[in-house]
Amino acid sequence: MTAMPTRSPTLLALGVVLVGALAPAAPAAAASADLWATVNVCDTATNPNTVGIRASMPGNGTSQRMYMRFEVQFFDRRRNRFVATGSSTRWLRVGTARVRSVQSGFSFQFAPPPPGEQFVMRGRVDYRWKARRGRRGHRRWVTVLKRKRYTRAGFLGVEGGDPPGRSEALCIIR
Repeated sequence: MTAMPTRSPTLLALGVVLVGALAPAAPAAAASADLWATVNVCDTATNPNTVGIRASMPGNGTSQRMYMRFEVQFFDRRRNRFVATGSSTRWLRVGTARVRSVQSGFSFQFAPPPPGEQFVMRGRVDYRWKARRGRRGHRRWVTVLKRKRYTRAGFLGVEGGDPPGRSEALCIIR
């Protein structure tokens, strides 16, 4: 029989506190309620065969620049998963991080599906916060934080929707 080492509960608690104190604080943007993506336009009479993605990105009170990239994915029944459509934007500069949050969006138009078929689509948004780094005269913008979100439903205050305020996880084009 071997003896099991014992640890004092006080030392264990102290170790947990020290590890927590030494770990860098998670950026507020990582867990913010202002970091979301939603479908705000989906195959309407005004916007046929169109998927509109709207996203919100939180600022952090700094002079960092904020960027978003929008992509549409479709559900592939053979693979039983969402796959890229090949439709995405370039990185779009959406503002400065001095603000509480900023919304931006992009709409993608597709050819209609064959008769009797439908496309099930969702959006993906990639986010980047960039800051100036380097010595004076050699400064450049570098990415300091990255996040991604897939579209979800139920957000309030969504701008630019058809109809106004629309917030869906998916878009079905018939």
